[in-house]
Amino acid sequence: MDVWLLAAQLALGGGVLPLVADTEAPLYRRDIASTALPLTNPEPCSPAVNPNDAGACPANGGSMATAASSSPRSMGAARMSSPEQITTPGRRPIFPQVDPGARPVTGAQLYQFRTAALQAGEIYAQVAPYRYINRWQRAFVSPTHGDWQALLAAEAAAVARRQQQAPLTVMVGDSLALWLPIDELPADQLWLNQSISGETTTHMLGRLHYFADTQPQTIHLMAGINDLKNGVPEAQVVDNLYRMIARLKQQHPQARLVVYSILPTRLREVSSDRIQRVNQRLAALAVHQGATYVDLYTSFSDRQGLLRVDLTTDGLHLSSQGYTLWQAALVSY
Repeated sequence: MDVWLLAAQLALGGGVLPLVADTEAPLYRRDIASTALPLTNPEPCSPAVNPNDAGACPANGGSMATAASSSPRSMGAARMSSPEQITTPGRRPIFPQVDPGARPVTGAQLYQFRTAALQAGEIYAQVAPYRYINRWQRAFVSPTHGDWQALLAAEAAAVARRQQQAPLTVMVGDSLALWLPIDELPADQLWLNQSISGETTTHMLGRLHYFADTQPQTIHLMAGINDLKNGVPEAQVVDNLYRMIARLKQQHPQARLVVYSILPTRLREVSSDRIQRVNQRLAALAVHQGATYVDLYTSFSDRQGLLRVDLTTDGLHLSSQGYTLWQAALVSY
């Protein structure tokens, strides 16, 4: 271009050089209207949030830039987006729903639920578990045997201070009684569950004094299966059961003591013959001590003398059907 002609164009055009197309120019030299601007408060990019443009989400093969350029905007509109263009009006935040029927399913969860209720001045048997779900649902560390013992002693002391509110019923046992769905039992009674998973009759003998200050109307006792599973001689099991019955009768003379037979199992190490022999002697000594003996072995066993398949989860512990059958006997005494 002639130098003099270029000078004349500059003078006439105010000193601005004309734009020339440049394929290698930086991004800011191109059409800015087709470029996404960062949003100060973008919505989550998911098909659930933006169902009309699921392809704009990176997870669906798109990008935030694609989402911004999917509808034509002028340069001014892209620079000055209003809040209505950025957020979705009328959409309410979604909060996690709490299932009112949620229940602890592990020993750690059950322990934390009962601890939370006790710390709040309540007895867990009278509280819906979902009220403390934020405490027990995150429980992963299993409590020790000492932790359970301390909890049972504290619960017994709390019940002793408020037992005038309703008739008191105490349950003593191992894991079978520990997982008894107390919330499905009569609500006009105050229930105190003094059971610990894995305990033998020797363990239970050492902690019957935990609830010595209470005045229960009824005490339910089921124990002995862990003794037989661990190879304890039958004579020792019967002797321990006798001592438990005698101590409970002395400690709570006003209470009705209900003694349940040892339930059948499907475990190879616990034969049906051993269980039945212990149950026969248990029935005799219960009657001798003035306790009520309830035979559950017959209704829980099949033709081979094993625990019915529909009443158990693992050959030893009870299913919901098993607890329903036991509860039918519980409410009768």
